[in-house]
Amino acid sequence: MLAAFKKHISSHFPELFSVPIAIAISGGKDSTVLAHLLQHVDIKYDLIHCNFKLRGAESDADQVFVENLAKKWGCHLYIESFETEKIAKSKGISIQMAARELRYQAFEDIAARHHLQHVLVAHHLDDQLETFLINLGRGAGLHGLTGIRERNGIIARPLLVFNSSQISDFAVENKIDWREDSSNSKTKYVRNQLRHQVIPLLDVALPHLKDNFSNTLQYLKGAELLVEVEVARFRESGTTTTLQGNLEISIEKIKATAQPEAYLFELLKEHHFNLPDALGLLDAANGKSILSGSKRLTKDRKQLVLSTVADRNPIYMEIHPSTERVPLDGYQLEIKNIRTKDPMKHITPAVPSSKVVLDATGLEYPLVLRNWQHGDRMHPFGMKGSKLISDLLTDCKIPSLEREKALVLTSGSTILWLVGFRASQHHKITSSTTSIIEISSDL
Repeated sequence: MLAAFKKHISSHFPELFSVPIAIAISGGKDSTVLAHLLQHVDIKYDLIHCNFKLRGAESDADQVFVENLAKKWGCHLYIESFETEKIAKSKGISIQMAARELRYQAFEDIAARHHLQHVLVAHHLDDQLETFLINLGRGAGLHGLTGIRERNGIIARPLLVFNSSQISDFAVENKIDWREDSSNSKTKYVRNQLRHQVIPLLDVALPHLKDNFSNTLQYLKGAELLVEVEVARFRESGTTTTLQGNLEISIEKIKATAQPEAYLFELLKEHHFNLPDALGLLDAANGKSILSGSKRLTKDRKQLVLSTVADRNPIYMEIHPSTERVPLDGYQLEIKNIRTKDPMKHITPAVPSSKVVLDATGLEYPLVLRNWQHGDRMHPFGMKGSKLISDLLTDCKIPSLEREKALVLTSGSTILWLVGFRASQHHKITSSTTSIIEISSDL
């Protein structure tokens, strides 16, 4: 293995000979063998050890083991200790997820403080196979099936092309001591179930699995690169990014592709939308949307719009007879109370949508300015009967993503004005009107 490792390092990681690096070392077989291999190829390194305090005295003994290696080799050793179980509970995540986040954040922090160019992690081919099977079970796309990355930022993994048997043989042949993590033998974790129960059976049924799997990964990575190039090409011609940061996807252009489902998956994969639901939007009614976390995907006429869901700013403001001004986000409403003997002059020429002029007689104060709600109806001026506010917004061709911001002005249970768009039939000016309230927007 040593000769193959030297060749691999020289061809894939030549910079390790000349830049400051560290090895993430647990004291287990894989990371300890990696440290020994780098000793053989005369690469200098520091060591990083994370004590997650999950196994009591056993965890502390791992730390002591690593401290002794550092002294023996004359390496700088950086130790990070975590109350992992408490942190996992506070975040509402699994202990394994918490440990992973803590570990990689520690690597980033230590590398930044000590000007390290790389932190080496001892993942190997068996880890790749386990990850492939886990992601396969989760329904991952091509990216998930290409497994663990050889490089990811400051993280480098020089053992990925070697399998567990090769690493074990090297450890035995060179009489290398290491620490056994007792939790690795527990099959309550999916990865351990695969490692101890599933993969040994696969090795028997498919004795050349690991050798061929390594080649398959290379083919998948090549296919992934081709997909990335093609999706990038589609982004240029079939999508637009707005000034607000929304992604607009042309429905016509995505339908014209050979595989709309594949393109849509690649465009949306990082946001984890339900793909059948996303596909359904292509032929859905205008305004239909789906959510995934903080993201919304909306059918907006000839496009799908990917946007971030902003917390709706709740508005409920009272307007009294003495109110002259109502400040809003970026604009304000101005209110005038007018006594008149010639009411019709206040509605000629036609009142713009940014203004509403009402007969003040009989208004129920305070008037209320609030967010519109699903199910709200009003009697629009010039129309017979009532109409849903949602339908009026559609009629006014208000983009789906702007509709949530719309406000209504009410008197009791009656909607007087869809602010900035449509006035109501209620309290309209007549020739007998003597008291008027005029509300206008300076937007």
